[in-house]
Amino acid sequence: MLNDVQQRIAEIAMTTFITDKDFNEIKDIMYQQTGVFLKPSKKNLVIARLRTRLRELDCPNFKSYLEFFKKKDAAELEILINAITTNETFFFRHPKQFNFLSDYVLPEIIEKKKILPRREIRVWSAACSTGEEPYSLAVACEEFFKKHPAYQYTVFASDINSAVLAEAQKGMFPERSFRETPSGIQQRYFKRVEIIDGRRRKEMMKFTSDIKDNIVFIQNNLLHPFPFKNIDIVFLRNALIYFNEESKQKVINNIENVIVPKGYLFLGLSETLFDVKSTFEILQTGTYLKQD
Repeated sequence: MLNDVQQRIAEIAMTTFITDKDFNEIKDIMYQQTGVFLKPSKKNLVIARLRTRLRELDCPNFKSYLEFFKKKDAAELEILINAITTNETFFFRHPKQFNFLSDYVLPEIIEKKKILPRREIRVWSAACSTGEEPYSLAVACEEFFKKHPAYQYTVFASDINSAVLAEAQKGMFPERSFRETPSGIQQRYFKRVEIIDGRRRKEMMKFTSDIKDNIVFIQNNLLHPFPFKNIDIVFLRNALIYFNEESKQKVINNIENVIVPKGYLFLGLSETLFDVKSTFEILQTGTYLKQD
């Protein structure tokens, strides 16, 4: 019995350590496939995100996992990418940006579009993770366009992570996702439901509004061209921090190729475009305007 316990402790110890060589190999895979640059400080993140996968495969260490990885097809690559790129988010994150969207950006856009025959506003939530951001954008648009019924809107929600994208499409969220949700929004657009998770029952908030039909979910690598054009607003928040300068430039170039002149780009509040070449001009912290 003691030997079994000691063996289990040894197995756990091996999956909580990664050599520089193995980390660098995983770092290179992520950079080549996604543009995400894992700094040495991300070693613990890699261990935490992949530990469960090693145990599922009975891999005693990261070296054996990489040997397994090289023998497999794209399915394991997708599992690796999904594990590393999972991020936490919540509704109406950075409320000041959503206020700026509703009070300034949307009025400015419809003023420009009122002479056009096609009055559609296109918003792209890039790196949308589990969906809190695109649903927040859809709600913000819905609340605004109630007073401007002549206009239509579409929210494109993309992410490289197929697992979180599938979760986003379900429209089911934990209570913690609503910590900055404006008063009344939760009651108007969500209802509390009980679901079975394994052997446990837990309460979730389900998005019940038919405006979900205005959200288009699509898997997309930010290093690759986005398939939709004429985007008026792009939310790319807290994603550029994972790219080095070269990859960041590619991402911004791809956004420039689909966003309209005088289109708006929202970044995370700690992110800037000072280290890349672009046609975007800063308006305020985290908000940029594309020049003609």
